[in-house]
Amino acid sequence: MSHVHFQSGKRPVYQELSGEVTRFFREKGIKKTGDDRLHNKAILIALLYVGSYLLIYGLSGSMHYIAWAMHGIATALVGFNIMHDGAHESFSGSRKVNRLMAMTFNLVGSNRYYWAQKHNRNHHAFTNVDEADEDIDALGLFRMSPHQPHRPFHRYQHVYVWFLYLITSLFWFFALDFKAYGSQKIARRDYSHRMKFADHVEFWASKAIYVILYLLIPMAALGTGPALLGFLLMHAFLGFLFAVIFQLAHVVDKAEFPRPDERGVLPDEWAVHQMRTTVDFATESRFLTWALGGLNFQAEHHLFPRVSHVHYAELHPMVEKKAAEMGYELRSYPTMWAAIKGHYRHMRALSVPGTPARTASAYEKQEAECTECSTGAEELRAS
Repeated sequence: MSHVHFQSGKRPVYQELSGEVTRFFREKGIKKTGDDRLHNKAILIALLYVGSYLLIYGLSGSMHYIAWAMHGIATALVGFNIMHDGAHESFSGSRKVNRLMAMTFNLVGSNRYYWAQKHNRNHHAFTNVDEADEDIDALGLFRMSPHQPHRPFHRYQHVYVWFLYLITSLFWFFALDFKAYGSQKIARRDYSHRMKFADHVEFWASKAIYVILYLLIPMAALGTGPALLGFLLMHAFLGFLFAVIFQLAHVVDKAEFPRPDERGVLPDEWAVHQMRTTVDFATESRFLTWALGGLNFQAEHHLFPRVSHVHYAELHPMVEKKAAEMGYELRSYPTMWAAIKGHYRHMRALSVPGTPARTASAYEKQEAECTECSTGAEELRAS
């Protein structure tokens, strides 16, 4: 699948949407990157991150476990709000500042270079495409795409998936990072370019620093048992938040999973592909928008990844309107809970062997056609 690509030629849908966004920033006279809202939030989150880490050693007895849990949440906030914008070069107009913000991912356990390959170059380009997007490849533990093979234990995946999400960051930082480092591949796609000597040094140095900060120092200060238990508790919070928030954008019953043809060509232009594979949720919630770094506006983020998340709420209605004029929709769930249910329905549908996912669009189409049987349509949605 390394040769998968989009149709060549013009991208009229993207050009129209991009024109609207460019016009918005020009008329407002503001930059697409982060402003004081993001920079002030980053300072607050950095204080929460450092403060919660220090509390691990400042609280006595079993109370330090509360600090471990708080630090797991603070680490997720760093990833959602600081690292993510930095990695997409939307945190600041300064390339050096963006690189520094992206490197916070090294501090929280993973690797900036790996993220750029996995997320920016593969996931954003080939969203929900098997063997290209590693985000839907769980090494066979889950069946997230209807094109993936079914295994007997998948019958219960909609139940056990929530427990495995607790170890997502542990598996990511201590297995997937090293797997990608050794193979120089993401899924089945080669790295876009080989790692330089400095990238190798950064990888190993960041892993060593992480082990020192989160295992060796805590074990020396707290004892081996309490330190290991706290470390696992921190990752339970971090891993669950990372897994669930990113799954709600793509692995839900409103998202599609396109397949390339025998030549490796995907059926839509890139922007249309993004709108069909990416779903917003809770776009009216100011708190979630703040806490999740705009990851509830995933369609906007995928269409314009170099625009800071602080602008997504304003862009949403205009992009939605323009897309509708061209016959497309920005798919969305009204609340986070509705998105969680959409993820559950999707995983349950794919737990049955030989049965492809029934997407939300299928539910909605049947409801529209069944104008005289609203009760039956409601039963269909509830199922």
